[in-house]
Formats: sequence, C-alpha cells, structure tokens
Amino acid sequence: MASLLRLTLFTKANCGLCTTAKEALTRVQVKVPFHLDQVDIYAPGQEASQKYMFDVPVVELNGRVAMMHRIDEPKLVEILQKEAGQGLSS
Repeated sequence: MASLLRLTLFTKANCGLCTTAKEALTRVQVKVPFHLDQVDIYAPGQEASQKYMFDVPVVELNGRVAMMHRIDEPKLVEILQKEAGQGLSS
C-alpha cells in the first residue's frame, strides 16, 4: 500500500489568502488524498518566518514549493497525481 503524499501549508494568523488556500486544499484532498501539515510561520521557534514572511500561503510538497500565494486547484491536482504515480513505480 502506497503512503499518502505529505503537503505542508505555511500560513499565519489573520491571512485571508491562507484561509482561501486551506479551503482549496480541502477540495483538492477529496480528489487526491494527502496528509496536510499546517505551520504558522510566526509560531515560537519556527524558522519559516524569514523564508516565507512575504509569501504566505505557501504549499510545499516533499520540501519543494508547489504553490505560493494562490492555489491553482487543477494544477495542484495534476502535480499530486504525477507525484503519486511516481511513488507507485517502486
């Protein structure tokens, strides 16, 4: 059985784009299942604040930026399906 893909959503409080991104990710998750980690870039001890302070929301897949600012749902589905397909050829 293949393991779920893992996405990380970098977000912050009071971020309208972040809320919209979370909603989009929920819709995408129905089409292509994945595990979602959410990281508040301003949480204590979080180093992502320097990296993404002007760019949230950011979605990483396997440590690489997959989407930034706005979620293009069809494109993300395509990216995830491709990634999941690569995982099946083991």
